[in-house]
Amino acid sequence: MRTAIALVVALCTSFAWPALGQGNYPSKQITLLSGFPPGGSADLTTRAIAPALQKILGQPVVIQIKPGAAAAIGTQAVAIAPPDGYTLTIGSTQIAVLPAVDQVFGRKPLFARDDFLPIARISADPSMLWVNAEQPWQSLQELIADAKLRSGQIVFSSGGLYGATHLPIEMMLKPTGVKLRHLPTAGGGPALTAVLGSNAALLAAHPAVAGPHAKAGKLRPIASMGAERHPAWKDVPTLKERGIDVEYYQWMGLFGQAKLPEPIVAILRQAMRRAVVDPEFVAAMTKADAGIAYLDQPEFAKWWKKDCEDLEAAVRGI
Repeated sequence: MRTAIALVVALCTSFAWPALGQGNYPSKQITLLSGFPPGGSADLTTRAIAPALQKILGQPVVIQIKPGAAAAIGTQAVAIAPPDGYTLTIGSTQIAVLPAVDQVFGRKPLFARDDFLPIARISADPSMLWVNAEQPWQSLQELIADAKLRSGQIVFSSGGLYGATHLPIEMMLKPTGVKLRHLPTAGGGPALTAVLGSNAALLAAHPAVAGPHAKAGKLRPIASMGAERHPAWKDVPTLKERGIDVEYYQWMGLFGQAKLPEPIVAILRQAMRRAVVDPEFVAAMTKADAGIAYLDQPEFAKWWKKDCEDLEAAVRGI
């Protein structure tokens, strides 16, 4: 896959791409609105893709961060924005999970996944389990054994209830019967800070977010949640290798409103096809150990539907 991407990048850099903003759209600034605070995988991907889209679309692409309520506030702001292509988001699992959580607790959802149109998937990396390097566990088995002796005492952090850093740990714990204590925070960045500062012992996080701290000796990876070992962390076994039949991917994709006009969708699809092979975008993702797993709109919509169904079932099962 990396060879194929490198070949496409080489072809792309052999001539200048014309900007797409030649007609009525886009004729002004586009906002990528994020419900996640700085420091997490959504923030990293948003900051990497924005300049590539700006170059291709020929209009400013600015990032607006509107965090709160596990990304519900910013995500709702995108859902209710005019479907004109000028307010988009780099979204992930929260679009399916948060409405399911509201339903579990008998609340009226702030938005529904049917409010959104998936335009293109950008990445899909397995979440990984990271422990503070000062903790004694060298493997998942050692963590589980200790947690069984100290039930409910070991603390894990997350970016918020039922989010992309909470749900995978709950899914992992369920078949083991192990209980940990949960420390929810205001986002992926704060959750990571909690572990680095020893306010929590472990977290599930995207390799792009936690990997640099592991390379600096502050964190230790002890499990990958993909079907196969992560190519950048080949020494780290998967949950399945340790007898836990769970997979969880932290993915990112471009979303607009469900009623986004088809001509605008077509322009954004074309822009994304070019953005994901932009040399600067590829370099930023590679530097962060974040794989590019692009899917165009039809394939992404089908994949997203299945992922939503799996996540909604997991929320109901906790």
